[in-house]
Amino acid sequence: MWGSKIGASILRSMGRWPQCVRHRIAEWVAALAYRWVKRRTRVARINLRLCFPDWSEAQIEDTVRMHVRYFAHGLVDRSLFWFGDLNAFDQNVIKIDEHYLHDAIAQNRPVIILAPHFIGLDIGGLRVNFDREMATMYQKQVNPVFDDLIKEGRARSGQAHLYSRHDGVRGLVKLLRRNIPLYYLPDMDFGVDDGIFAPFFGVPAATLTALPKLAKLTNALIVPCVTRMDKDALARGHTLYRAQFYPAWDGYPGDDEAAAVREMNQFIEQRIIEEPAQYLWMHKRFKTRPEGEASFYRREDES
Repeated sequence: MWGSKIGASILRSMGRWPQCVRHRIAEWVAALAYRWVKRRTRVARINLRLCFPDWSEAQIEDTVRMHVRYFAHGLVDRSLFWFGDLNAFDQNVIKIDEHYLHDAIAQNRPVIILAPHFIGLDIGGLRVNFDREMATMYQKQVNPVFDDLIKEGRARSGQAHLYSRHDGVRGLVKLLRRNIPLYYLPDMDFGVDDGIFAPFFGVPAATLTALPKLAKLTNALIVPCVTRMDKDALARGHTLYRAQFYPAWDGYPGDDEAAAVREMNQFIEQRIIEEPAQYLWMHKRFKTRPEGEASFYRREDES
């Protein structure tokens, strides 16, 4: 526990350190992780081989190496956005086509901001939340120190409503009906108790059905938002994120829930193809398999 508290204290103070120092630390963490965090990089390779079967091993390895680098910088950058100077949100985050979100909110209907698991996920959500009251979901951590740290960072705006997926959806529905936007993370494998198998790059993946259910229940508009790290700025040693908004999905989900889930996955696939290394490949996206189908990850399944 003391180690966790020391780590949390360092992360808090790191937000005030010079950018050049954080950059060097992130590069060091990336080099170390690529070499030693073998179980997670192996998961990333398996995922990439499944999703891009035509890629060469060199393409896969280059993507894994770059993904680990993005991930390390995203981890270190949380210190800046969770605990550093508030001016960082204006100086280091660019919002692109935000009018799509403004237009949806102006319709006086519930709005769900669809935010897939790209590297900049937290930063984009925080940036939106500093502009307006917003609900968001998070994955409860086993370590209570880090769980409190994440909740503190994500609630920094003072106008965040944080929900664990274990809290149920009743509270989220109430907030949506009050026209408080929900920043929703749709694309992790939580089994099929609350989901279905839907194709993800042609591979059956356990996919939550919460998005179409919530949209249908509340008549919400879906406004996708993908936040990526600017690779040119990264090469120059700077932190810059681009939160890209997309046109609202009106009429979603229709009458076919399975088709609506496929539509969501297809949108995420298209965004991944644009910049593959920034998606969260170290998550076991295909851990849950249809009955009788062998695991893709084998010995990694115990983690």
